[in-house]
Amino acid sequence: MFKRSGLLIALMIILLAAGCGGGAPASTPLPTITAIPTYSYVEPTAAPAMATAAAATAAAASSATTALDPQAVERGRGRYEALDCGSCHGAAGEGTDKGSSMIAYVGTEDEFIAFMRSGGKLGADHQYSTNRLSDSGGKNLFQYLLSLRAS
Repeated sequence: MFKRSGLLIALMIILLAAGCGGGAPASTPLPTITAIPTYSYVEPTAAPAMATAAAATAAAASSATTALDPQAVERGRGRYEALDCGSCHGAAGEGTDKGSSMIAYVGTEDEFIAFMRSGGKLGADHQYSTNRLSDSGGKNLFQYLLSLRAS
């Protein structure tokens, strides 16, 4: 009977060792691969050109031929106020000691929006992503700036 109980104990130890993985070699975890973020540099656009008095008169004449959408102008006024443009460019875009006159801006709508996206040479102070200034918001803001010339 003693032989039988010793055999039973040995069998229990073998089963216990097999259940715990006692005889299996330790596995090495596989290395994980993490993506390395990449960034691209976007060359800033040039600062908007400011018009001389003669060019401002010509621009005002040419913008008079461009019909302004009153609804877009009003929405643009809302963006001008929301983005606090008046703190540097004046309440009516006339310019201050902190920022130039927006009435004298002579760029196209596409140039204006590209400048607002990149910040130009002014950097991050004038860089507005689409979550702050959508494409339609940029167009409305440009319409508002055109309306300042007419007033």
